[in-house]
Amino acid sequence: MISFLLFCIVNAIDVSISNMDSAIIDIVWCGAHNKSNDNILVMSSKGTIYLSQDNGDDWQKLAEVFHRKGLLVLQDENEKVGVVNKIQKSPIDPQLIIFLGTEFVNWISPDCGQTINAIYTGRQMREFQFHPSRKDWILASSWSKCQMKQKDCFVTKDLMVSQDMGLNWEVIAKYVNQYSWGFKSPNNDVIPEQRIMITLEPNGKGHQQLSGWNMKTHLFYSDDFMKTKTMLVNQGNKFQLTPNHVFVAQVMNSSNQEVTLLVSESDQYEYNFRYVQMPDILKDHSYTIVDSQYGAFININHLKPSSIMGTTYISDSTASRYRISLNYTVRTEEGQCDFERVLGLEGIYIAKCLCIRDSPRIKESDLSKFKQTKITFDKGSRWQPLTPPQVDSEGKKLQCDSKSCSLHLHSVSTKMQFGPFYSTKNSIGLILGTGNIGKYLSYRPDQVNTYMSRDGGLTWFEIAKGSHIYEIGDHGGVIVLASDQQATKVLKYSWNEGLTWEVFQFSEHPIEITNIITEPSNIGARFIIYGTSDLFINEENIEQGNIVKIDFSQIHGRECIGEDSPSSENSDYELWSPTGKINPDCLMGMRVEYVRRKRDAKCFNGEDLQRQHSVQYCQCTEEDWECDLNFHRENSDPNAKCIPYELYEQNFEAPENCEDYYEVTRGYRRVAGNKCQGGVEYNPVSLLCPGFKFWKFRNIWDFMLICIFAAIIYFIYKNRHHFSKRKDHTKEQQQSARAYGQKMVERGLGYREFDEDLIDENQNV
Repeated sequence: MISFLLFCIVNAIDVSISNMDSAIIDIVWCGAHNKSNDNILVMSSKGTIYLSQDNGDDWQKLAEVFHRKGLLVLQDENEKVGVVNKIQKSPIDPQLIIFLGTEFVNWISPDCGQTINAIYTGRQMREFQFHPSRKDWILASSWSKCQMKQKDCFVTKDLMVSQDMGLNWEVIAKYVNQYSWGFKSPNNDVIPEQRIMITLEPNGKGHQQLSGWNMKTHLFYSDDFMKTKTMLVNQGNKFQLTPNHVFVAQVMNSSNQEVTLLVSESDQYEYNFRYVQMPDILKDHSYTIVDSQYGAFININHLKPSSIMGTTYISDSTASRYRISLNYTVRTEEGQCDFERVLGLEGIYIAKCLCIRDSPRIKESDLSKFKQTKITFDKGSRWQPLTPPQVDSEGKKLQCDSKSCSLHLHSVSTKMQFGPFYSTKNSIGLILGTGNIGKYLSYRPDQVNTYMSRDGGLTWFEIAKGSHIYEIGDHGGVIVLASDQQATKVLKYSWNEGLTWEVFQFSEHPIEITNIITEPSNIGARFIIYGTSDLFINEENIEQGNIVKIDFSQIHGRECIGEDSPSSENSDYELWSPTGKINPDCLMGMRVEYVRRKRDAKCFNGEDLQRQHSVQYCQCTEEDWECDLNFHRENSDPNAKCIPYELYEQNFEAPENCEDYYEVTRGYRRVAGNKCQGGVEYNPVSLLCPGFKFWKFRNIWDFMLICIFAAIIYFIYKNRHHFSKRKDHTKEQQQSARAYGQKMVERGLGYREFDEDLIDENQNV
């Protein structure tokens, strides 16, 4: 051990290893205000809690404290204290932690485990939710219990509330399905802070069942802790609340488990739910909101409740009008989707789809063999394969020249068999992943390698042979890798974004690594490796948990300089701008220049780095527009014009409530969140309503236009002898609009992009 410590000191890398009673299943950083002294909590598979107050060097076992506190609150000597099975921290106070137990005792700590208080409710809590702005308000759910011979007692899921940080609890609703506080942002000033959104069976009877979609469950809200409630959506079973919108799945038919989707703005006192508009007639069985920034991406399961294939749709900025973005996207039976946003950058997403068009009549059991990875740089308007690296990590040329050969990455559907796709908001442009190059994603360990991009997914290179687990620290200044396929004593680290890699032995005994993590903001240079190793006691093999704390903060000895003068000779920083594939100069209508450390600068960014950036708005190009609802790219060509689906008949008639003007789409819409200005313009055409009155003006610009128009008429009248005839301006405008409308009408047969001929009904795909 002495030689090991000397080895660490010589290499300026501080290492400490601690053993736990079993495998580690959860780690929580409590985010102390002093960054250099963050408290950390760990939970083992045996339900034991450990606390470190020195960044992971030393650990205090709290099992006895939890047990003793639990015994003090038990009201029945026959009841058990239990152990912890879940840790959750407050969104507004990271020091406030709740520990949910396996029995009727729960625990709460106001200071990240230094003080523990037991809570007894006579129930086992299943779910738990802190209030977004009042840290002493808590919602929780539990199942009621009945005695063996007790009559007229039914088991129901109940909603409870505490207004004193868990000391006292009150049951406020029964037959509950789902619940939430009524807003997300702590700065809310519109929604009452008491608001609760809840789906429940108001006329529930008997034992409650929570299986499938239920026609008797409805969505309500209450502003007085359920003393009164208001129905929002009849047969609304599930909802998802985002900072901008609330989505609700409404049951249409419980026998075939068919649902439809409604949406409303979430930042208003009264909700205005409307059905979302989808360009498809297939039945909906479930929804997954995969992203809700500037509109929404929604993955819909059209096939059956447990299907592993869905269709991803992208909305406009209102989150109510959707078009198909990516067909045959991969999802798990639980509804998780292989669909990730590249954090810190606008408009870049990576997803996996099933290439079933190449092989019709695929059995469901064989679908995983046909996974491919796609990337978009314009928020889902166009998708393309990942560009494979030219050489491998050993400098050998890779054979991937055909059009069907590209890079494929593993994600959530792999169920952690290999390292998942990974990016962070504080390491701009860096992406890590495991996968392979070829036609499809491979699950063979000997074909899976580790890859990296430092330009937001535009280009990739192989950084290690085999699958690894990884983590990024120091704003991207340190990257750590370790094998996740076999026990190991070493790791690799790079301080120059993958140009070179150093091998470092962190343990004298092999550890089977579960994960590598750092504090949530990825700004420090301290890492936690956790995993398991075998311990032999009295000829018995016992699995123990291991935590390895590694500190790289001294390998350079200095912090970077020149943040204010990037790209200059004496600066450690440079300017970098992310770009897309179609428009190499702009991304989402902007040219954003970020300040980032030069790749070969031997220095640390430091925790206090404030990453600067500048924004210039670009002229609009074709890349900034996507097809509108009921339109698609001709021949599925991502660069072709948008044309209407063949069965779609565009309506040019004015709406019934038309007052002054109404708009007719040209088949395009601006990508939600795009900031381009001028250039290519596909905005809807404004047409005059029938019976338009010229003295009704929408705004000051309309008034000015009419004044100019009147001045022109007066000029023509005064100089009428110079003109052979006069033109009726209003009549010409209306005729031109009607002629334009006639050109846009196209008819035909069949508009769904989903090809039913590829579905083998016998295999029930």
